[in-house]
Amino acid sequence: QASCSSGEFLAADGQARGAARGAQPHLPAMIPIMSPSASSITTLPEDVRQTLVHIKWCVFGLWSFGAVYFVLQPLSALSTLVLAIFGTFLLHEDPQMTPCYNSLREMVGQCCGNGGMTMLAPFVVFSVVNAVLDGFQLAQLFYLFGGRMFTSPIVDILVGIWVFETAAAVLSWRVLKAVAPTLPEPGGDYQRLGGGAPP
Repeated sequence: QASCSSGEFLAADGQARGAARGAQPHLPAMIPIMSPSASSITTLPEDVRQTLVHIKWCVFGLWSFGAVYFVLQPLSALSTLVLAIFGTFLLHEDPQMTPCYNSLREMVGQCCGNGGMTMLAPFVVFSVVNAVLDGFQLAQLFYLFGGRMFTSPIVDILVGIWVFETAAAVLSWRVLKAVAPTLPEPGGDYQRLGGGAPP
């Protein structure tokens, strides 16, 4: 057979994704890994804001490829769409993201907080996890089918998703390293209750 049929790929896709999910550490569906409070994105250094612009294009790519992937593989596409939602909340101050953000707020409510820099850590974590799992899945499919796998449109979509996830992971990690020194120390707002003896 000269090409990888959709049915053949879907069967292997389920096996590869199952193996990848089996290697994934247990994470709740929506883990509240909120970053410490940070200033508005508009007050960040110019180089950091430029990196966020690049992340915005990654989020657009995740929405585009994720929507198509959802039509073909609804369950498999959920992690990509969750990452796109996190990215939209992260960049909600961007004029191009604001309409999508407002629509999502009406649908999902307060599950992601108010967005902004509090979503940076969740976005980093999920982009890294998704990139690793989807990269593992692609490696499994390449092992099974070799170059024939690229004849399947589903594989092309998955490759596009993996590229944007990897780029988002690298870029968001750079932003996290850049802004981390400016964030308050954990417990910095702690105040001793009155009436007690000092430790």
